[in-house]
Amino acid sequence: MSIEQRHDSRSAGHPAKPSTARRFIVLGRWALVAAGIVAIALGFAAASPVVRFAAFAGLSFLLANALWQHMPLSQACAAAAAIAIVFGAAVALYRLFAWGMGLESWLPDALGAVVGALVAYPALKRIDRISPDGL
Repeated sequence: MSIEQRHDSRSAGHPAKPSTARRFIVLGRWALVAAGIVAIALGFAAASPVVRFAAFAGLSFLLANALWQHMPLSQACAAAAAIAIVFGAAVALYRLFAWGMGLESWLPDALGAVVGALVAYPALKRIDRISPDGL
């Protein structure tokens, strides 16, 4: 089963109960996303643009990884980039009002979010080919 079809893998009349291992994997993916958000929120002021770029790339990748279990991979990557960009904009607005930093401080965040989603697509597709059971 391909990544693009996984979100429709259950039969319409009899939804299969997810295994315990699968539940922990999905929970773990979302826990990584939450940890990324907390790490960015706690370190948003002191981080250099390069560190913020990497942090938002990682956040976008983790979001795509978590979302592709619920939607097609292409949509998951687009949604991950959009969510990370909006989160980056919120952080940039906070930096603007709290420290007087310009909105250009948002550029590394947004670029990192896009790069993370672009890297996630082929990486997750390859992982799906290696492990087609969906874990």
